[in-house]
Amino acid sequence: MKSNKEAKPIASVKDILRDDGLTDIFEANTLPGQQNTQHVWAEPQLFLLPFCAPQHRTEDRLRTIKVVETVNVNGVIKERKFKVIPDPDFGLPSIFDFEVMIVIYQIAASELARTGCVPETLELPTFRKFLELMGRPGDGRYIAMLKESLKRLAATNCVSEGFFYSKPRDFYLIENFQFLTAAHLVGEDDHNGGRFEKTTVKPHSFIRENLNANFRTLIDFEYIRSLQTDIAKPLSLHLLYRFFKQNKSVWETDYDWIAERLAIRIYQDLKRAKDQLKPALQELKKTGFIDSWEWLPDRRIRFIAGPTYVKQHSVRVKNKDLWLTHQENEAKQLQLIPAIKPIVEQLKTFDPLVVLCAEYAVKGWNSSVAKKAKQKNLTEEMLRQEAVSRGHILKSL
Repeated sequence: MKSNKEAKPIASVKDILRDDGLTDIFEANTLPGQQNTQHVWAEPQLFLLPFCAPQHRTEDRLRTIKVVETVNVNGVIKERKFKVIPDPDFGLPSIFDFEVMIVIYQIAASELARTGCVPETLELPTFRKFLELMGRPGDGRYIAMLKESLKRLAATNCVSEGFFYSKPRDFYLIENFQFLTAAHLVGEDDHNGGRFEKTTVKPHSFIRENLNANFRTLIDFEYIRSLQTDIAKPLSLHLLYRFFKQNKSVWETDYDWIAERLAIRIYQDLKRAKDQLKPALQELKKTGFIDSWEWLPDRRIRFIAGPTYVKQHSVRVKNKDLWLTHQENEAKQLQLIPAIKPIVEQLKTFDPLVVLCAEYAVKGWNSSVAKKAKQKNLTEEMLRQEAVSRGHILKSL
C-alpha cells in the first residue's frame, strides 16, 4: 500500500514532558495494589527478539531460532548472536504464550507496586482468573492450553551472546537463560510424595532484576488482545520501538530482517512474502496503528505511523517509560566511551561498570551518576576507586 503523506517527526521524550528534572525511577499511573488491565509494565526484550513464533506448523514450532548480526562498537566490527532452543515436547512459544507472558508481567508489576520488588516466586491466580485477565474463556480447553503454556515457557532455553541487556549489571549478557526457571501447577505431582497446593512461577533472575530496576516498558494489552492476526501482535510492538528510535513517524526495514525478528518463515518469493504480511498490515491499518505501508525495491518495507501509535507513544512517555530512555541514551553512551582510551578494551569484555565509570570521569558525582551508583550499592569513594583502577583521569570537583 502506497502513501503520499510526508512523514512527520515524533517529539522526543524530553520535548513531550518538557521536564529537565526527570528521575531514573519510573512509576505507573496506577496506585499500589491496583491492576490496570489495559496497560501492563513488562520487560520488553523477549517481545523484540524472536522468542514467540506466530506460526502453527509443527516444523516451524520445533525449529531452533538463531539470529546473528554484526555491530560496530567504536569502529570494531563484532558479531552477536541470539538463539532460542525449543523443548522437544512443547516446541517454541506461540502467540498464546506471548499473551501469557504479558499477564505474568502484569502480576509481577502488581507485586512491585505493592511490596517494592518482584519476588523470586510469583503466586498466580486460579487458571480461570488468569484466563479472564487474558480475555479468554475459562473452560477446560483453555485451562489445558494455559497449563502447557506455563510449562513451555519454563522449558524454552535462550542463549544470548551480546543481545540481551541487563540493566543492574549494565552490560549485554553472554548467558543461557529462560523466561521462567520453574512452573509449579496446582494439583500436579510435586515428585516428593505430595501435590502442589497453588500455582507458582519463577521468572529468571535477569528478567526479575530488570523489572526491579524499573527497566521496563508499557504495553497496551487491551490493544494487543483486540488484534486477531497473530503476526500483528508482535509486529505492533516492533513498530512501537522502531518509530520511537527513529524519532519520526516513518520506519524502513528489510523484509528478511523483520521476518527473522518475528520468528516467521522467510520467503524468497516476494509475492509469498507480501501475502504473508498482508493480513497483519491490513489489521494494523484498520485499527489505526499504521497509516500506511509500502513495499520498496530490494525487499524493503516502509511503515508510516498512525493515530493509535501516536496515542500509545504519548501514554508511555507520560508514564516515564525507562526503556524509552535507554533507547534514547544508548547512542550517547557509545559516543562517550571512545573519548577515554582505557574503556575501549574493557567494553570488549562487557565490564559492568564501564559506562558508569566513564560517565563519572566526565561528569563527576552529579545526581544522575549518584543515582546509578546507588543502584549498584556504590558510594562515591568506591566509584572513585573503581574509575581510577580503570585508568580514568577524574575531573576536578
